[in-house]
Amino acid sequence: MKNAAVGIPAIPSLMREINERRVIDTLRSNGALHAAEIARLIGLSKPTTADILRDLVDYNLIREVEPGEADSKRARFVYEAISDVKVSLAIDIGTRFIRAAVGDLNQITRAEVSISVTSLKLNDLIKVMHQAVDKVLKESNYKLKDVAAIAVGTPGVVDQKTGIVSIAGTIGALDGINLAEIIKQEFGVYPTVENDINLVTVGEQTAGHGVGIENFAVLSVGSGLGSGIVLNGKLHRGHRGAAGEVFYVPFGDPLDTHRSATNPSGDRIAEITRELAKKYKKTTLIEPYSTIEILKAAKEGDALGRAVIDQEAERIALYIAALSAIVDVELVVLSGGIGRQADFFIAPIRNLVNQILPFPPKIEVSKLGDSGILVGALQIATAQACDLVFQNQTGGISKPTAGSM
Repeated sequence: MKNAAVGIPAIPSLMREINERRVIDTLRSNGALHAAEIARLIGLSKPTTADILRDLVDYNLIREVEPGEADSKRARFVYEAISDVKVSLAIDIGTRFIRAAVGDLNQITRAEVSISVTSLKLNDLIKVMHQAVDKVLKESNYKLKDVAAIAVGTPGVVDQKTGIVSIAGTIGALDGINLAEIIKQEFGVYPTVENDINLVTVGEQTAGHGVGIENFAVLSVGSGLGSGIVLNGKLHRGHRGAAGEVFYVPFGDPLDTHRSATNPSGDRIAEITRELAKKYKKTTLIEPYSTIEILKAAKEGDALGRAVIDQEAERIALYIAALSAIVDVELVVLSGGIGRQADFFIAPIRNLVNQILPFPPKIEVSKLGDSGILVGALQIATAQACDLVFQNQTGGISKPTAGSM
């Protein structure tokens, strides 16, 4: 839009900008639509909608396309949001793999890769990050210059103001590191750095069991133990970003830093098996006891494996009860390498939680698989990318994105 008198761009009104964003969001959510359908969905008059559509076409944010032959409304054109003006990049830093994904502005994942981690030294992790990013960009047919926003998942507590990671646990090399500055230095875009379980929680909120639920939690049981919490529809990080660090709930001996009596994570399941093996001589399990083999044996009815899983169910139930007693969530979703395998022992978990609490939550097992962190990271990065693209194309005002939830 131009001001004819002075020949300079006019500043759009706030309401105009809001309606432009509503049109784009509607097209990103619903796909190609006729102008009349857009007007009906967002509650604007047809002339106002037509005017906004013309401007958005001029901004190169949407385009007119001919409808398919099967289209019953026979309008001359439909409109669709342009998805590849820029893209978003998600990175998941884990102890065994570094994963990366590229998504377009319509929340479509264009590529996803996984690269094995052989060393947890910082320099080696950075090298693998580059390998993952290079590979995922190549597979998606984009370049680093096309990336508008990056979101990174990491173990530990993340200071959202500085990007510094603390209590990284399984990846000690990240403790005290300003991961946001490292990512900016390596890839040229200042990222959102977030606790990995918080990203799983965002993933569940947008594409999993948490869709439409205002108060829920994710309990991740894998190589470590942690949780993410959504309260009143927003991710709850807490005062220092440490909300959900349930490992520090002092069950039993409060000074037992290993939480020996209650910890269900991978670093304790082998110890549980070792202790119970004294009672169960007939077993297919042999040392060293791996989590994968223990779960497999339990599924196949091995007595020792079943005994271990019974203890796992009790321990998981304790943490679900502790979370629910404090924040009264409607739902708890189990995630992580062990939690995602809980389908076959979900009944004893539910039964014990029901016995402990007067108002027990629903308990479900995540269906997002290994990609849960990337799903949440792409949600945050894509919201930021859409915002940046809108500002750059229209000169509009910045708005809060999913990363500020």
